[in-house]
Amino acid sequence: MHNEDYIASGVLELYAAGGLSLAEREEVERRAAASPEIRKALDEACMAMEEYAVLHAVQPRPELKNRILDQINASIPTHTSEPDTAHNNVTQLLYEEDKAASPYRWMFAASIVLFLLSGWMSFHFYTKWQQAEQKLATVTADQELLAQNFKNTSFQLQQQEQKLAILQDPAFKPVKLKGVEAHPDASLQVYWNPQQQQVYVNVVKLPAPPAGKQYQLWALKDGQPIDAGMIEISGNKGTMQQMKNIGAAQAFAVTLEPVGGSKVPTLEQLTVIGNVES
Repeated sequence: MHNEDYIASGVLELYAAGGLSLAEREEVERRAAASPEIRKALDEACMAMEEYAVLHAVQPRPELKNRILDQINASIPTHTSEPDTAHNNVTQLLYEEDKAASPYRWMFAASIVLFLLSGWMSFHFYTKWQQAEQKLATVTADQELLAQNFKNTSFQLQQQEQKLAILQDPAFKPVKLKGVEAHPDASLQVYWNPQQQQVYVNVVKLPAPPAGKQYQLWALKDGQPIDAGMIEISGNKGTMQQMKNIGAAQAFAVTLEPVGGSKVPTLEQLTVIGNVES
């Protein structure tokens, strides 16, 4: 048995309370001599037992002292020729007193051990309860993370299914918008269904907008710009975003505007543009 388990077993408290047999006491003393940790715990148990005994000590009544002295005097013979008999009587009196007090000693030791054992069990189960709470919190966090990952995966799958349906639908016209001279590497893909007036964009490559700015899509008809909505930039390049409905268009363009958009495009901030093939 490890030292920690041995100390927690309550045997040291039984030793301090006098509730062990001679062999058991010798075993405790042997282990205490071999282990400083057990010796320290044993000293603490003995000190605690002594403090408890002093704290709860009860003074005997004065009349009890007088009665005991009277019994001792009565047992002493009036002559000195039989000293051995007097000695035996005194010894017998002390033995009876010790024998009468023995049950109370065991009751006292048992109450102390029960108190210490109940305290140890309370601490033990409280620790187990804390560990269970921590495990429950960990499992709950894992479940929440799993649910969030499942939600993100489901959203991405829906996006891919939507994109695939648009690409396979012949009613959608693909319009590729290329970067202007100031942004040669920029590009954007527009999918337009003239019959249903639906417009979708797939942000292929656009520069990150500065703070306070946002990209805005425009449909061009007879040289007049028509607001087609604001573009949301996301890290997922395959995400399709539905824009405002457009009934007629000859070209599409994207400009960089203040957040929320403008009524007319800022031509100096033109980023990409592309014509609708007839």
